Amino acid sequence: MFRMPFVVAALVMGAGLAWTIHLVVSPEPWAVDSAMAIAIGTLVLSIVAMTALLLGRGRWTRPFAAGLVVLEMMIAIVATFDGWLITALVLSGLSLAGLGGPWFKGWLRERPAAGAPGPAPISLAIGSFAVVPLVGIASPAGLDPAHGIAGALGILFSWGYMKGGTWALHSLRFAMPLAMLAAAISSPPAGAALLIAAGAALTYLAWTQDARLAVDPAPELPAPRRRRP
Repeated sequence: MFRMPFVVAALVMGAGLAWTIHLVVSPEPWAVDSAMAIAIGTLVLSIVAMTALLLGRGRWTRPFAAGLVVLEMMIAIVATFDGWLITALVLSGLSLAGLGGPWFKGWLRERPAAGAPGPAPISLAIGSFAVVPLVGIASPAGLDPAHGIAGALGILFSWGYMKGGTWALHSLRFAMPLAMLAAAISSPPAGAALLIAAGAALTYLAWTQDARLAVDPAPELPAPRRRRP
Protein backbone atom coordinates (compact mmCIF):
# COMPACT_ATOMS: atom_id res chain seq x y z
CA MET A 1 0.00 0.00 0.00
CA PHE A 2 2.83 2.41 0.80
CA ARG A 3 4.29 1.95 -2.68
CA MET A 4 1.01 2.52 -4.53
CA PRO A 5 1.32 6.34 -4.71
CA PHE A 6 4.64 5.84 -6.49
CA VAL A 7 3.03 3.35 -8.88
CA VAL A 8 0.12 5.69 -9.61
CA ALA A 9 2.43 8.65 -10.16
CA ALA A 10 4.45 6.52 -12.59
CA LEU A 11 1.24 5.57 -14.43
CA VAL A 12 0.26 9.25 -14.76
CA MET A 13 3.69 10.03 -16.16
CA GLY A 14 3.57 7.00 -18.44
CA ALA A 15 0.18 8.03 -19.79
CA GLY A 16 1.44 11.53 -20.52
CA LEU A 17 4.51 10.13 -22.27
CA ALA A 18 2.37 7.78 -24.36
CA TRP A 19 0.08 10.61 -25.46
CA THR A 20 3.13 12.70 -26.30
CA ILE A 21 4.60 9.96 -28.49
CA HIS A 22 1.24 9.42 -30.16
CA LEU A 23 1.02 13.13 -31.04
CA VAL A 24 4.54 13.05 -32.46
CA VAL A 25 3.97 9.88 -34.50
CA SER A 26 0.38 10.63 -35.58
CA PRO A 27 -0.28 14.37 -35.31
CA GLU A 28 -3.51 14.31 -37.33
CA PRO A 29 -5.94 16.08 -37.28
CA TRP A 30 -3.56 18.83 -36.10
CA ALA A 31 -0.77 20.29 -38.15
CA VAL A 32 2.70 19.19 -37.08
CA ASP A 33 3.58 22.39 -35.22
CA SER A 34 0.23 22.47 -33.42
CA ALA A 35 0.60 18.82 -32.41
CA MET A 36 4.12 19.54 -31.13
CA ALA A 37 2.77 22.33 -28.91
CA ILE A 38 0.16 19.96 -27.48
CA ALA A 39 2.76 17.22 -27.02
CA ILE A 40 5.22 19.50 -25.20
CA GLY A 41 2.50 20.82 -22.94
CA THR A 42 1.21 17.33 -22.21
CA LEU A 43 4.65 16.04 -21.29
CA VAL A 44 5.55 18.96 -19.03
CA LEU A 45 2.18 18.98 -17.26
CA SER A 46 2.50 15.23 -16.69
CA ILE A 47 5.88 15.82 -15.06
CA VAL A 48 4.25 18.48 -12.86
CA ALA A 49 1.46 16.07 -11.90
CA MET A 50 3.89 13.27 -11.05
CA THR A 51 6.13 15.58 -9.01
CA ALA A 52 3.16 17.08 -7.20
CA LEU A 53 1.84 13.65 -6.22
CA LEU A 54 5.21 12.48 -4.89
CA LEU A 55 6.67 15.67 -3.42
CA GLY A 56 3.95 18.31 -3.12
CA ARG A 57 1.38 15.88 -1.70
CA GLY A 58 -1.21 18.64 -1.37
CA ARG A 59 -4.94 18.11 -1.60
CA TRP A 60 -5.00 19.65 -5.08
CA THR A 61 -2.55 17.18 -6.58
CA ARG A 62 -4.94 14.28 -7.07
CA PRO A 63 -7.73 16.33 -8.76
CA PHE A 64 -5.13 18.01 -10.95
CA ALA A 65 -3.62 14.70 -12.06
CA ALA A 66 -7.06 13.18 -12.67
CA GLY A 67 -8.22 16.22 -14.65
CA LEU A 68 -5.08 16.14 -16.77
CA VAL A 69 -5.55 12.45 -17.57
CA VAL A 70 -9.21 13.01 -18.53
CA LEU A 71 -8.25 15.87 -20.84
CA GLU A 72 -5.56 13.71 -22.41
CA MET A 73 -8.10 10.97 -23.07
CA MET A 74 -10.27 13.44 -24.99
CA ILE A 75 -7.55 13.46 -27.66
CA ALA A 76 -8.82 10.01 -28.63
CA ILE A 77 -12.07 11.55 -29.91
CA VAL A 78 -10.29 13.00 -32.96
CA ALA A 79 -6.99 11.11 -32.97
CA THR A 80 -5.73 8.61 -35.50
CA PHE A 81 -6.04 5.04 -34.25
CA ASP A 82 -2.66 3.40 -33.69
CA GLY A 83 -0.71 1.35 -31.17
CA TRP A 84 0.38 4.34 -29.13
CA LEU A 85 -3.24 5.48 -28.83
CA ILE A 86 -4.19 2.11 -27.35
CA THR A 87 -1.21 2.26 -24.96
CA ALA A 88 -2.11 5.80 -23.91
CA LEU A 89 -5.74 4.87 -23.27
CA VAL A 90 -4.80 1.82 -21.20
CA LEU A 91 -2.31 3.77 -19.08
CA SER A 92 -4.81 6.60 -18.67
CA GLY A 93 -7.50 4.21 -17.49
CA LEU A 94 -5.12 2.61 -15.00
CA SER A 95 -4.08 6.08 -13.83
CA LEU A 96 -7.67 7.13 -13.13
CA ALA A 97 -8.34 3.87 -11.29
CA GLY A 98 -5.19 4.35 -9.22
CA LEU A 99 -5.96 8.00 -8.43
CA GLY A 100 -9.33 6.94 -7.05
CA GLY A 101 -7.82 4.30 -4.74
CA PRO A 102 -7.63 4.41 -0.93
CA TRP A 103 -3.81 4.43 -0.77
CA PHE A 104 -3.66 8.22 -0.93
CA LYS A 105 -5.32 8.39 2.49
CA GLY A 106 -2.57 9.58 4.79
CA TRP A 107 -0.25 10.21 1.85
CA LEU A 108 -1.79 13.49 0.77
CA ARG A 109 -2.10 16.25 3.34
CA GLU A 110 -5.62 16.76 4.65
CA ARG A 111 -4.92 20.41 5.41
CA PRO A 112 -2.80 23.02 3.62
CA ALA A 113 0.77 23.29 4.83
CA ALA A 114 1.63 26.37 6.83
CA GLY A 115 2.74 29.15 4.49
CA ALA A 116 1.83 27.16 1.36
CA PRO A 117 0.28 29.07 -1.55
CA GLY A 118 -3.45 28.79 -1.99
CA PRO A 119 -5.28 27.38 -5.03
CA ALA A 120 -5.24 30.67 -6.97
CA PRO A 121 -1.42 31.02 -7.20
CA ILE A 122 -0.99 27.35 -8.06
CA SER A 123 -3.70 27.52 -10.72
CA LEU A 124 -2.18 30.70 -12.13
CA ALA A 125 1.32 29.22 -12.38
CA ILE A 126 0.15 25.98 -13.99
CA GLY A 127 -2.48 27.69 -16.13
CA SER A 128 0.07 30.11 -17.56
CA PHE A 129 2.16 27.24 -18.87
CA ALA A 130 -0.98 25.45 -20.09
CA VAL A 131 -1.28 28.18 -22.72
CA VAL A 132 1.30 26.17 -24.70
CA PRO A 133 -0.95 23.17 -25.41
CA LEU A 134 -4.02 25.40 -25.60
CA VAL A 135 -2.72 27.37 -28.58
CA GLY A 136 -2.00 24.06 -30.30
CA ILE A 137 -5.51 22.79 -29.66
CA ALA A 138 -7.03 26.08 -30.78
CA SER A 139 -5.18 26.15 -34.11
CA PRO A 140 -5.48 22.75 -35.81
CA ALA A 141 -4.36 24.15 -39.16
CA GLY A 142 -1.04 25.35 -37.74
CA LEU A 143 0.43 27.99 -35.47
CA ASP A 144 0.49 31.65 -36.44
CA PRO A 145 3.04 34.05 -34.93
CA ALA A 146 0.39 35.21 -32.44
CA HIS A 147 0.04 31.65 -31.16
CA GLY A 148 3.78 31.29 -30.76
CA ILE A 149 4.02 34.58 -28.88
CA ALA A 150 1.20 33.62 -26.51
CA GLY A 151 2.79 30.24 -25.81
CA ALA A 152 6.24 31.73 -25.25
CA LEU A 153 4.84 34.38 -22.90
CA GLY A 154 2.94 31.68 -21.02
CA ILE A 155 6.20 29.83 -20.35
CA LEU A 156 8.07 33.02 -19.41
CA PHE A 157 5.40 34.39 -17.09
CA SER A 158 4.80 31.00 -15.46
CA TRP A 159 8.52 30.68 -14.71
CA GLY A 160 8.75 34.26 -13.46
CA TYR A 161 5.70 33.90 -11.25
CA MET A 162 6.96 30.68 -9.69
CA LYS A 163 10.22 32.51 -8.99
CA GLY A 164 8.24 35.14 -7.09
CA GLY A 165 8.69 37.96 -9.60
CA THR A 166 6.19 40.77 -9.28
CA TRP A 167 6.94 41.65 -12.93
CA ALA A 168 5.47 38.30 -13.92
CA LEU A 169 2.26 38.99 -12.01
CA HIS A 170 1.86 42.41 -13.65
CA SER A 171 2.59 40.83 -17.02
CA LEU A 172 -0.08 38.21 -16.42
CA ARG A 173 -2.51 40.99 -15.57
CA PHE A 174 -1.85 43.21 -18.58
CA ALA A 175 0.32 41.60 -21.28
CA MET A 176 -1.10 38.07 -21.20
CA PRO A 177 -4.73 39.08 -21.93
CA LEU A 178 -3.56 41.02 -24.99
CA ALA A 179 -1.48 38.06 -26.19
CA MET A 180 -4.39 35.67 -25.71
CA LEU A 181 -6.72 38.03 -27.58
CA ALA A 182 -4.28 38.26 -30.49
CA ALA A 183 -3.99 34.47 -30.57
CA ALA A 184 -7.78 34.16 -30.48
CA ILE A 185 -8.14 36.50 -33.46
CA SER A 186 -5.75 34.23 -35.40
CA SER A 187 -7.78 31.09 -34.53
CA PRO A 188 -10.97 29.55 -35.93
CA PRO A 189 -14.19 30.30 -34.00
CA ALA A 190 -14.01 27.29 -31.67
CA GLY A 191 -10.34 27.88 -30.94
CA ALA A 192 -10.95 31.58 -30.41
CA ALA A 193 -13.64 30.83 -27.84
CA LEU A 194 -11.26 28.46 -26.02
CA LEU A 195 -8.45 31.01 -25.88
CA ILE A 196 -10.73 33.86 -24.81
CA ALA A 197 -12.14 31.73 -21.99
CA ALA A 198 -8.65 30.68 -20.91
CA GLY A 199 -7.40 34.26 -21.06
CA ALA A 200 -10.33 35.48 -18.98
CA ALA A 201 -9.69 32.78 -16.35
CA LEU A 202 -5.98 33.65 -16.15
CA THR A 203 -6.75 37.36 -15.86
CA TYR A 204 -9.21 36.72 -13.06
CA LEU A 205 -6.69 34.59 -11.18
CA ALA A 206 -3.96 37.20 -11.66
CA TRP A 207 -6.11 39.87 -10.02
CA THR A 208 -6.96 37.84 -6.93
CA GLN A 209 -5.47 38.86 -3.62
CA ASP A 210 -3.93 35.42 -3.09
CA ALA A 211 -2.06 35.70 -6.38
CA ARG A 212 -0.61 39.04 -5.30
CA LEU A 213 0.34 37.86 -1.82
CA ALA A 214 2.19 34.87 -3.29
CA VAL A 215 4.80 37.21 -4.79
CA ASP A 216 4.31 40.31 -2.65
CA PRO A 217 3.62 39.15 0.92
CA ALA A 218 2.42 41.67 3.43
CA PRO A 219 5.30 43.17 5.40
CA GLU A 220 5.74 41.92 8.91
CA LEU A 221 4.91 44.42 11.59
CA PRO A 222 7.81 45.25 13.92
CA ALA A 223 7.64 43.63 17.33
CA PRO A 224 6.42 46.02 20.04
CA ARG A 225 9.13 47.45 22.19
CA ARG A 226 9.18 46.38 25.77
CA ARG A 227 9.02 49.10 28.34
CA ARG A 228 11.78 49.18 30.84
CA PRO A 229 10.66 48.65 34.40
